[in-house]
Amino acid sequence: MLRQLTRSLQRRIRRQRNLRWIALEAALGIRIYTFSLFEKALRHPSAENDPEHGQLRSYERLEFLGDAILGAVIAEYLYREFPEEMEGFLTSMRSKLVSGEACAHIARDLGLSKFVEMAPHLKSRGAHENTSVLADCLESVIGAIHLDSGMPAARRFISQHILARADLTELVAIDENYKSRLQEYVQARGWPKPEYRLAATDGPPHNAIFTLDVYVDGKRRGRGMAGSKKKATQHAARQALSALQIDE
Repeated sequence: MLRQLTRSLQRRIRRQRNLRWIALEAALGIRIYTFSLFEKALRHPSAENDPEHGQLRSYERLEFLGDAILGAVIAEYLYREFPEEMEGFLTSMRSKLVSGEACAHIARDLGLSKFVEMAPHLKSRGAHENTSVLADCLESVIGAIHLDSGMPAARRFISQHILARADLTELVAIDENYKSRLQEYVQARGWPKPEYRLAATDGPPHNAIFTLDVYVDGKRRGRGMAGSKKKATQHAARQALSALQIDE
């Protein structure tokens, strides 16, 4: 009886595992050949407790590779798309296309948060929906696609899911310094300077997630979560700007 129950449980686990990969293939629009690569691409460092080898089993190395591939493909695209523009313009446009927020937006559209593996206490707080985590996962998935199917497949994925959605005219006009824009907004109304407060720090020191709140005229108006305090500040400022503009 125990052997039958064990076999039944094993079959159920295999079935669930297969369904997970079918769902991921559908979400990404690709064929997966080496499932272990994508398992690693979607595993947050917090999911590994082994201090010696745990980090090697997370997405960090694949993120490094995917970031380089994404940057190279975007750089070539911009080089061809803007033949009259110089390095400064091209660098700024590339930064906008591959920013953490832009990558996280694509990851959300693809539903990657459903596949992220991380420590339960972080997932229960919604960290798998964090902008920094999702951006990292998108880059690591690109790295996994490259290793699994080659550079042409990675290029097709980037073209389909990132470049095809990009509005270059809109990107040229975007000012991404939300902290500066919020400062100008409150100064124009004679309000005190925005105050940024660190609300929480989660995860290991080398891969921490920072949560910052911004207070405007004494009220909390925005919250940002990211892998650096600078990025979290920008996210909080953007949310505050949006909230204040809606109030107006």
